[in-house]
Amino acid sequence: MMTQCRWRPATWVLACLIATPLGSHQLAAQAGAAAGAGQPLPPFNAQNAPPAPPAQEQPEVLTRGPVHEAFAQPVDLQVQADVIAPNPPPAMIEEVPPAERPLGQQAAWIPGYWSWDADRNSYIWISACWRVAPPGRSWMPGYWARVSTGWEWVAGFWAPAGVRAIDYLPTPPPVGALEPPGPAPSPNTIWVPPCMYWAQGQYVRRAGYWLAAQPNWIWVPSHYVVTPRGCIFAEGHWDYALENRGVLFAPVYFPAAVYGRPAFTYSPSIVIDLGLLEVSLFAYPRYSHYYFGDYYDDAYLRLGIYPWFDSRRLHTWYDPIYEHGRWQHQRSDPRWENRQRDDYNHRRADRDLRPARTYREQESRLARLPEPQRRAFQVAQPITVAATRREAPLKFEQINTATRQAISKQATTVRTFRDERNRWESPTVSPKTVAQPAGDRKPAVTPPLRRTEPPASQERRGTVTAPAAPREPAFVPARKTTLSQPERVHIPAPPMVGRSAGPGSVQKSPPARPANEDRDRAGKETRKNRATVTDRDARENGK
Repeated sequence: MMTQCRWRPATWVLACLIATPLGSHQLAAQAGAAAGAGQPLPPFNAQNAPPAPPAQEQPEVLTRGPVHEAFAQPVDLQVQADVIAPNPPPAMIEEVPPAERPLGQQAAWIPGYWSWDADRNSYIWISACWRVAPPGRSWMPGYWARVSTGWEWVAGFWAPAGVRAIDYLPTPPPVGALEPPGPAPSPNTIWVPPCMYWAQGQYVRRAGYWLAAQPNWIWVPSHYVVTPRGCIFAEGHWDYALENRGVLFAPVYFPAAVYGRPAFTYSPSIVIDLGLLEVSLFAYPRYSHYYFGDYYDDAYLRLGIYPWFDSRRLHTWYDPIYEHGRWQHQRSDPRWENRQRDDYNHRRADRDLRPARTYREQESRLARLPEPQRRAFQVAQPITVAATRREAPLKFEQINTATRQAISKQATTVRTFRDERNRWESPTVSPKTVAQPAGDRKPAVTPPLRRTEPPASQERRGTVTAPAAPREPAFVPARKTTLSQPERVHIPAPPMVGRSAGPGSVQKSPPARPANEDRDRAGKETRKNRATVTDRDARENGK
């Protein structure tokens, strides 16, 4: 098992582990050559030690990349083709939590997974996270599904606790206008877009509404998760504010030579500062992921990765974190929204203002900054440091090695559940027969990005192009399913369920569920509207 390095980057530890067998092999070769020549062996010292492994063969802790989907997700408002990777993901990595964990039993350890990275044209590892689950919710992890064009990502979602069956529905029709009909009736309200509900054998439209904002709580509206089998209705729920959700670890790039070692384990130790996460936050709606860090170049706009505030202009996705932050900040700073756009444009125009792409690069930059300025640029830091900060919203406790290993073994139930979900959601022609992927689902493979900048391992300096013209959504083909009638599938109990409040918890109970989310109410309003239209048409025809 890999040991955790508390005061140095995790990459340093892995580099040492890699260097040992490589160095031994090289020394053995030198010894053989010397013996064959009849010469005495040179003493081992720093002068004749082997070089360090090439950077390409070492793990790299990243300060940019996808946010773990269980930690936060944008809400896709359009049924779009999902991300397709051309290659299958590697085998899952076994992760051992660090010795520091959030105090109490409310936070659960949710294992990581592979994410396709178009920059590297390969997979990167999204590290596990400590997550305080939304009250009354069970986690349904996402997975990579085999399709005719490659490997397609199927998003995870939060389902009601105790769920033992899932209804798969036909593709919902477009919901229509998503924008609010006018200005907010009160500064303390947030717009929730309309949604289609399945009621009495058909889709009915639930109108949008203004929601009373709640401190420390974020409303995640109802939406659909598209799977190979059909569409799942993910009902709206209250979630904790971002800073109260737990611990988010940095993603990592692992070369195959590292994660392919027998019995390889990884213990993440570098955490993302949630207070700085929103400084450079982006949304990738068709992937159902947030991204953070340096995604300011035009290539990412063409891929469909947008700054989070663009959700209010493009209306192809809903950003619950941005809507909550906008309400929270503009009460004291009316220019907060404009300031977000201005900061984004400044970073697009000047690379020196952008966050570092790797932890190693961040540490190099911080070493050149005066101490008072470092805190504002330290996106990632060791958990041993983060756990000692007095202003941290969560308190931490130490856990021993046996507890860490037990938690790691418990995480296998989440991975097993993920594999089971992949199996039962495979396209079917009958309840008991698994079919091949539907022929009409032909989304484009996500290609590698063409680099227009130095590699991530190099410093990026100088001024680049000015901000582009107003951005439009990247064209993404509509995603379809072949399901024409609902299908119900009985499932095993999800292993990850939100716990009740306990020691170290931040909130006691969520606000009441909005009355506008009532399905029966939406159906009655739809039938009433149809009856009104029918009566009006009858009167007009009578004339």
